[in-house]
Amino acid sequence: MSEPTAASGAGTAGQPQATSSAGEPHQLKRIMRVRDGLAVTVGIVIGAGILGTPGLIAEYLGNPWLMLGVWVLGGVVAGLSTLLLAEMAAALPSAGGKYVYAAHAFGPVAGFVAGWSELLVTRAFSGAIKAVLIATYVVDLAGGRGNISALAGVVVLAFAVLHLGGLKVGTVFQNVTTLIKVLFLLVVAAAALAVGEPRGLTSSVAFTPEIGFLLGFALAYQNVAFAYYGWEDAAKMAEETQDPGRALPRILIGGAIAVAILYLMINVAFLTALTPAEMSGSDLVARDAIAAVFGTKAGVVITVGSLLILISSANVNYMGMPRVAFALSRDGLAPRQFRQVSKNGTPVAALLFICAVIGVLSVTGTFQQLIRFMMMVAVTVDLMVLLAFFRLRKIAPDLARPLRVPWYPWLPGLTIVLYVAILAIFVGTQPELALGGGAMVAGLVIAGVVVARRQKEA
Repeated sequence: MSEPTAASGAGTAGQPQATSSAGEPHQLKRIMRVRDGLAVTVGIVIGAGILGTPGLIAEYLGNPWLMLGVWVLGGVVAGLSTLLLAEMAAALPSAGGKYVYAAHAFGPVAGFVAGWSELLVTRAFSGAIKAVLIATYVVDLAGGRGNISALAGVVVLAFAVLHLGGLKVGTVFQNVTTLIKVLFLLVVAAAALAVGEPRGLTSSVAFTPEIGFLLGFALAYQNVAFAYYGWEDAAKMAEETQDPGRALPRILIGGAIAVAILYLMINVAFLTALTPAEMSGSDLVARDAIAAVFGTKAGVVITVGSLLILISSANVNYMGMPRVAFALSRDGLAPRQFRQVSKNGTPVAALLFICAVIGVLSVTGTFQQLIRFMMMVAVTVDLMVLLAFFRLRKIAPDLARPLRVPWYPWLPGLTIVLYVAILAIFVGTQPELALGGGAMVAGLVIAGVVVARRQKEA
């Protein structure tokens, strides 16, 4: 099958044109700088994961060193993946991110699977989880008064209104909220470490979970992988990035390193203030850790801060996902309305579609169910996308690569081995979930074949 035209960078000066609903030509605007991209990366990654998962990870593993170990493993996998994605992003700086690399390497069917899996599962589930948690914390602050589902819908609507203003509005909002978020988390970590007694890091406080080690590891890693997920989202806005060949590697690699360091520091801080048993099952460990040091009133302050963190993280979902829909549409793999760009540079129909999908998901499922299904599909599809790295090295050796991954093929090969091992553990420990995730991926493959065939015949 032929490669998609968008991935080839068709259009004036390598920047494809789209049209507004009124038929006037508009383009995505190159306004994102390195600092904006770093705010996007740190902004989307640090959110629901670090707030909602540490208590679950403690429940699944019980041992503080295993808990820290699984966070380190998550950082290593995210870092290696980022290197591969950074090379492909710099070489193929088109809107759409993973979709572009899969389509270039394997054709439109693979691109369809990569793109639509993000729109319907990985990023959509992530957005829904954040909307539900934002609503949950608001209800918690209101003393339990309020309807979480209705509030989650209001959250989605508010982000839709914000992003109709264009990427410039979204990036300014992101820069401000990310700065607040990082400062807040540093204060939380410092306050927890101020206890001076590493209660959670002593071996005597470990406890044995009811589930076995392998299943416990699988469930814990799914949560850690969810917490790291989104490290590549800035690449979706490659056509809106200034000097993408140089900027994208700095954004992706710098963001991944910053997040990994911050996550490890925060978890050490949690284990300084609380034991794994005290963390187990908590829906907001940061609140419990600070309350253990400074009292329950301080815990309320943390809930407010956590709310701000989630708002910052959720914002990026509405920045990146419409660009994936835009790229799919430009190549005939999504409704043509998705490539209509407003004068502000927003793919309006794509944005509204994304908001509708997130809104529906936000009123269904539970936090843990959404994470588990999302990560089963995400690891499967991401494995295909990372294999595109090797395919592109083979079929396009002369492609300009501002960044080249070192120690080829051993370092990229290690990344693939880790993904295969993790996916095997997921499938072996959760066969029913694997069937569901497999059915979703298979459905996307079938739909991709049908759409690509129709596109070819048109």
